[in-house]
Amino acid sequence: MRLISLDLTNFRQHADTSIRFRPGLTGIIGPNGAGKSTILEAITWAIYGAAAARGTNDTIRFARSGKRRRVEVELVFGLGGHEYRVARTLRDATVTIDGAAVPAATGVAGATDYLRGRLGMNREEFFNTYFTGQKELQFLANMGPAQRARFLNRLLGYERLRLAQERVREMRRQLGRELTGLRSGQADPVALEREIEAARERLDVAGLDLETAEAERKAAGERMVEVVPRWLAAQQRRDAARENAHALESARKDLDAAERDIDRVTRALDSIADAAGELADVETRTGNLPAATEDNERLIELRRAHERREILASTAASIREELTLIMARLETLERVPELVGQYTDELADTRTEFESAQAEADRLRSEWSNRRQETATRLRSYRERARELKDKITELRDAGPDGTCPTCRRPLRDEFDAVLGRLEDEYLGLVQDGKWFGAREKQLETKPDDVAAAEARRDTLRAALDEQTQRLARCEQAVQEVWTLGAERSGKEKRLAVLESEVSDLPTGYDAEAHRAAQERLDELRHLENRAAALRSVVASREAHETELQDAKRRAADARRRQTRLSKQAETLQHSEEEYSAIRTEHEAAQRHLHATELRAVELSGRVQAAEEARRAAMRELDSHRRREESARGLELDLRHHNDLDTAITRLRQDLNARVRPELSELASAFLTDITDGRYTAIEIDDDYNLMVLDEGEEKPVISGGEEDIANLVLRLAISQMIAERAGQQLSILILDEVFGSLDIEHRDAVVQLLHRLEGRFEQVILITHVDGIREGLDNVLRVEFDERSGASRVVEESASGAPWTPQLV
Repeated sequence: MRLISLDLTNFRQHADTSIRFRPGLTGIIGPNGAGKSTILEAITWAIYGAAAARGTNDTIRFARSGKRRRVEVELVFGLGGHEYRVARTLRDATVTIDGAAVPAATGVAGATDYLRGRLGMNREEFFNTYFTGQKELQFLANMGPAQRARFLNRLLGYERLRLAQERVREMRRQLGRELTGLRSGQADPVALEREIEAARERLDVAGLDLETAEAERKAAGERMVEVVPRWLAAQQRRDAARENAHALESARKDLDAAERDIDRVTRALDSIADAAGELADVETRTGNLPAATEDNERLIELRRAHERREILASTAASIREELTLIMARLETLERVPELVGQYTDELADTRTEFESAQAEADRLRSEWSNRRQETATRLRSYRERARELKDKITELRDAGPDGTCPTCRRPLRDEFDAVLGRLEDEYLGLVQDGKWFGAREKQLETKPDDVAAAEARRDTLRAALDEQTQRLARCEQAVQEVWTLGAERSGKEKRLAVLESEVSDLPTGYDAEAHRAAQERLDELRHLENRAAALRSVVASREAHETELQDAKRRAADARRRQTRLSKQAETLQHSEEEYSAIRTEHEAAQRHLHATELRAVELSGRVQAAEEARRAAMRELDSHRRREESARGLELDLRHHNDLDTAITRLRQDLNARVRPELSELASAFLTDITDGRYTAIEIDDDYNLMVLDEGEEKPVISGGEEDIANLVLRLAISQMIAERAGQQLSILILDEVFGSLDIEHRDAVVQLLHRLEGRFEQVILITHVDGIREGLDNVLRVEFDERSGASRVVEESASGAPWTPQLV
């Protein structure tokens, strides 16, 4: 994989950043918090999406951008002879190859899956292959043997075998539980056979009892057939007598209702005759209603015109007052355009002076901050190294000449005093340097006078700039007000002319007293008109009432005839309550006997069914027992298979773990040979995963701090190489993030020079650090700075000397 370019838009603190990666050793340099590591996060986010980013979409977005502003990362990289371009936003992603017009993959999930397949690595494998941080260089030295083995197994993907084995063991435990459950719930087959035989005997006894009950039920049914006809005939005679009596009562009620209707309708016809006489008088008095209505409508129109004139006059007066105020305001604002030009020139001069002061203050503060940061870093490095040396000196003194050396793990004997003397001299030098840097750090805690003076001048100019800006804004607002007032004056003058013209066109002559008298006269005539309408409705119902009277007389005659006929029919019906009661008693006794025999038959039938069901249930349980036995035998077979699989995975893991150390030793030895120009040619990893540097086939007795860092570095490179090879990729890029934190200046320079020697193996090596002193050993420098005013980071490409980079013509 080879990085070509990276463009970030509103991604964390990078509002608009473009980076072009070049071959060789590249340094990404800047203070802590400037946004260096965000560049690495953007690379992995472009490839693997949300899973590779910290936080949520809201935290990814640049804090000072709007919520609707686009967040995008575009990454271009080379792989396998092709150029891939990935463009990812919060909601979409596309991948194109070699500038093709049609994307190779689209969508958030689709693009991620496609790139994972092309790289042949998941997100963790990608990190562990291409990226190395400061904490990882000492990972083996800070872990116990078991932790080291687990760490390497996880990096190399062997952890998946452990997870697979855990799933196999979980399935084995589940199979064991299922088998125990099947065995524990089994019934005794001999007991089930006895239960089936007992149910069969109960079934035979219940069958004989059921036959006897069925015979009794049949005899009771025959007795019921003989009684039912006589019982039905008696019911029919009683029902006919009751129906005739009911019809006779209904005829009497109909006669009473018809006579009441005749009396009511007669009274209504008398009222209609009185209404007809009143209607003639009212119609004579309402003849003047049309003339009164017309006169009232004329007066209403005059009233409306009078009210409209008063409203228009009031509006015109208000407009005249507003015009007076507008003219007075326009006279006040006559000099505003002249002041705008004057204030604009003054603001431009002050802004130029402020920008110069701002740049000077930023420069001085940046220089002060860099000095403080470099002093603190070097002081921390000296103190940590001094503590390490002190611990080694104490341990070496406790061990003595014949004890085990804490560094080379063997007795020093004659070399003891020389080694102890060198360590003590180095410790004293570190203590003295640490004291000097400590004093320097306290000195730099106070803000320098030139920085304070530059910031004070900048703040003074900023206040003046703000005041002049507000003054100019007020003048510009006044210019806008002049234009607005002119337009408003023209509109109001036109409106006033329209109002005066409309007032002159309105009619006059409205008399309120005459209008009141005309309205009272009209209301009186309309009341009479409503009374006439009500009387007409009453008179119009005369014909309906006359028809209703004839119908009531007809119904009364019909009710009298029905009453006479039903009275004669009641005398001919033959019905005896004593005979009806005797037949009913006989019928109820026969019915109770039949019901009792039926209940007995049903009870015995239930016993037969219960015995049959018990026999069938026992047979089903016996069949279930046989099926569960077959299932148990199948579970036992699966359990044996999972036991065999668990044993096989254990052996495979042991075999793979045995191969890890030799393979890592071989790869690390090749890197060590390149880095040290053949001075050291081999590294071995013992059973406890301890590193041993071999010098001509023998373990090196004393290994310095720099050599230990080199050993850890080549081991980390070997791990990355092994992961890449197993993923089918050529390892062509290495990214080291803040690996100089614990190294002094001499060791930092040594690591940079050693990385240069690996250019034959790695096309690109990228160092991310806040240490500015390594730039002279780099091929390319990308400086990352954070602008507190805009809240955004920016990346500047510089040469190794610190000047901005410019292409050179050959």
